[in-house]
Amino acid sequence: MKTVFTILLLSLCGFASAQSPSVKVGSVTNKVKVGPLTGNKNLAFGVKNVLEEAIQDKGYSLSDDPNALKLDVEIVYFDIQQTSAGVSVFHKVDNETIIKIKGTLYEREKKLREYVATGKSSEISTSTMIIDEGGGFNQATARSALKKTIVTLIEKTL
Repeated sequence: MKTVFTILLLSLCGFASAQSPSVKVGSVTNKVKVGPLTGNKNLAFGVKNVLEEAIQDKGYSLSDDPNALKLDVEIVYFDIQQTSAGVSVFHKVDNETIIKIKGTLYEREKKLREYVATGKSSEISTSTMIIDEGGGFNQATARSALKKTIVTLIEKTL
């Protein structure tokens, strides 16, 4: 058992480990109303994984303790906006992934904070022939936008 003197000495030398705040990830709900990801349960699962990773990256510890802070998340909007421009054989496509996520922070069922984070990530492709890209999701672009949005949400709610 450590004595008070040992704990004080270790903390002064920088060897004591600080207890990081505990956060419980509550429900992650897909509330997307329009687009190809409407009602997609895999989206909620993926967002939960990225959320847990980002919480740990920010120095918080994940917990199932009912007394820990709880963060519930709703995916409000997740879609791609495509802008195309073409002249003769030159073609430019700008795909912008836009994500809106609403987070609500609770402490023992008392609502502390609520925030809606919006994130964007762009992918620009150019070609010398007209090729239809189809406006599909690029996984790297979507993950980048999702990570940015979740980090903003964590910074504003926790």
